[in-house]
Amino acid sequence: MSKYSYRVRIRGKYATAISKLALDLGYTIAQASDVIISRFSINVDNSAPDVTIKDSERIPGALTVMGKCGVVNDVVNNLLRVVENEALTWKSVVPLHRVIIGIVNVSNGNYLVDIGNGIKAVLRAPGNAYNDGDVIPIIISKTRVYPSDELVAMPGIRVDTEYVSIVPGSGTVLFSRHIREYEARQVLLKVGLKYVSKLSGYSIKWRSSAQFLTENEAAREAERALSIFNEVNAASRSSSPYTVLQDGECITEIMLNGRAKLLLDNVRNNVMPTIMGHHTYKTLRRRTTLLDFVESFLSHCNDRAGFSAEFMRQLMSRRHRVGIMHIKPSGEVIRLGIADALKLEPGDIVLLRRLRGGGYLDGLGLPKEEGDIAITCSSVGSEYLVHVYADRSLRPKGIYVNINTPIEYTGGNVLYIDLVVDIVKRWDSNEARVIDYDEYISYVSMGVIPSKLQVRVEKLISELLRNIHGFGEECINKARELIR
Repeated sequence: MSKYSYRVRIRGKYATAISKLALDLGYTIAQASDVIISRFSINVDNSAPDVTIKDSERIPGALTVMGKCGVVNDVVNNLLRVVENEALTWKSVVPLHRVIIGIVNVSNGNYLVDIGNGIKAVLRAPGNAYNDGDVIPIIISKTRVYPSDELVAMPGIRVDTEYVSIVPGSGTVLFSRHIREYEARQVLLKVGLKYVSKLSGYSIKWRSSAQFLTENEAAREAERALSIFNEVNAASRSSSPYTVLQDGECITEIMLNGRAKLLLDNVRNNVMPTIMGHHTYKTLRRRTTLLDFVESFLSHCNDRAGFSAEFMRQLMSRRHRVGIMHIKPSGEVIRLGIADALKLEPGDIVLLRRLRGGGYLDGLGLPKEEGDIAITCSSVGSEYLVHVYADRSLRPKGIYVNINTPIEYTGGNVLYIDLVVDIVKRWDSNEARVIDYDEYISYVSMGVIPSKLQVRVEKLISELLRNIHGFGEECINKARELIR
């Protein structure tokens, strides 16, 4: 299939920008929202998509791309080029709902299944149902995208077409949660009941695209799915280990950083007036009435950059406390807590957090005492944060510099993706150290952190090792001045 014939379904806060990119690439936008149809004056096309692009349900500001594996790879590569590779990516280790012939491994009552290429999945199977070495068809019921995800398989087969799935079950007719209209559900229920009676131990589930089918079209799709099911069922009895009977859907998570979001702001601005910072502001917000109101004035302004900067200054000037949201490359989202804003301007952020006693200060090995504080200094767009740990009298104990993607301000939170590697120094020591470099390299070797970011990280490490104490002194002096 030529990439120019892909059908792409687009949802979420990036919909306008991604739709513009899709149309420029020659893709067809399938099942577009009314807003997108109006903005781009495109025809209604309710055919099933090859790929869906939507907001990640796991990482603030990230995108999920899922669908046919070849299409997902092509679409992701095009998106990464547009955002100038300013993104971290995770790909599913095995396509979701892939059907494959696996080999059962039983150890201490635990079931695993070997699916080839050195990959094993947890097998959810009734106790004592299989023996070690049994060769069985399995379905990948849960795939691993981020490292903490569990890869899970279940025995049996399933078939997924663009409109209908035949899945292990009790002979019922199921619906995607996106099929809400009563009339559509009644039509699909009628057709589904006719065909589910021809299956034993399986159910029919209508996928979201089926809501646009007529009764005759639904019947044809059910008939086609049943035919494919019979073929896969027959093949499952005679195929050798590791044979793929159904490919499944690939999933890629794209963790966009501040620069990537600005590039998408610019793409959106080619469609309608968009401030610089639009997508960052929407990262953690569902209601964007203020943003819509502000952007309604942008069309009357010739200085988009100045207008955007003033909006950010006004946004920040009204906050006295802010959250710090730290996203790890592994997909873990850590909220460092709420900090007092000693100074909150785009070019100068100074925050104070009060620490609880007990344990040790990260990376420094110093006891954390009751009354200790952390002063954090940075600025919007900076690729590092300086943390100075001090006692209640502002006597510094140590410096911890976090290397990250460009700092963003969402309207209530400082947000960034941590790039793992950090520089630390005890205040009374002449030695600065790099920590967690091995973990950083592990993400590099997995292809998660792109080469463009690697170059910047290595340069920053050298700069920070030379200047860390000066950065720490500048930060603590700012705090002393502001607290006075």
